[in-house]
Amino acid sequence: MTERPNQDAQFLQLSSFDMASVAGQQYRIIVAPPPGPIPEQGYPVIYVLDGNAWAPMVAEIIRTNLDYGLLRQVVPAVVVGIGYPTEQPFDMASRYRDLTTPTNKSPRYFASYYGEGGGLDAMFNFIQEAVQPAIEARFPIDVKRKTLVGHSLGGHFVLRALMDHATAFASFVALSPSIWFDDGAVLKDAQQFRSRHATSSPLVYIGVGNLEEYPTPAYEAKQHEYLRRMFAVPGATLNDHDKALYDELKRHLLNCRMVSNGSEMARVLAGHGLKVQFDCFPDEDHFSSVLPQLGRAISFALQQ
Repeated sequence: MTERPNQDAQFLQLSSFDMASVAGQQYRIIVAPPPGPIPEQGYPVIYVLDGNAWAPMVAEIIRTNLDYGLLRQVVPAVVVGIGYPTEQPFDMASRYRDLTTPTNKSPRYFASYYGEGGGLDAMFNFIQEAVQPAIEARFPIDVKRKTLVGHSLGGHFVLRALMDHATAFASFVALSPSIWFDDGAVLKDAQQFRSRHATSSPLVYIGVGNLEEYPTPAYEAKQHEYLRRMFAVPGATLNDHDKALYDELKRHLLNCRMVSNGSEMARVLAGHGLKVQFDCFPDEDHFSSVLPQLGRAISFALQQ
């Protein structure tokens, strides 16, 4: 049977443009226009870190659930990915620079492979002072319905933004957040959230995959082989430097406490009166859990 393209099919329309920060860092801004009429107050807007990878997924979740979603109802929203000028889903060195706070407690692996971090405040200012005005000049935006989404170190960024700028967004979505970063400083700061932000009550979503902390033996074997490939051809002998980093990274993965930290962060924030949703997905890991997390998080963030 010969297939032919359906000329009437409506597919996701993405556009992008490049911007530079005041420090000269280069970014690619990926935009999915809202699939629906303008609401009276303007469109909600969702800003997505690691935009090359995750912004198209967020936009597709909205597009497909707009008319057909029953359990995950959504409304038209502008999706804005904040990414990098690369064809790859991630720019690992740039994201480590932008999504982390200054620390001397980061595993040596990160500095060895990704370079220097500590640019979180500069990244937040870039989003606030450059990206948001550019989007608000293009679309009628409801500034009271802004969402920030991040995964992994991006999830750490989201929670750090919540601690420091709780009124900047109406919803904060942290997917498999790296709460372990900087010896868990963001979780410690959450204990004082209400004393710092007495009148702010944003929505908070935190998700994680169960295998991120409780791997099965079969999953551990896959993880071991993956780490071996990162450092050397499987079966080859690692040099002393890479062997030390390899062992350190294995210990780090065991000590991240992804599920426990996520659950505790949700408990602490809910204790401060915030509306928090925490989901732990069985049989999912750090990346396989992203799509089911987004499926729940986007409808949660877009609620009135």
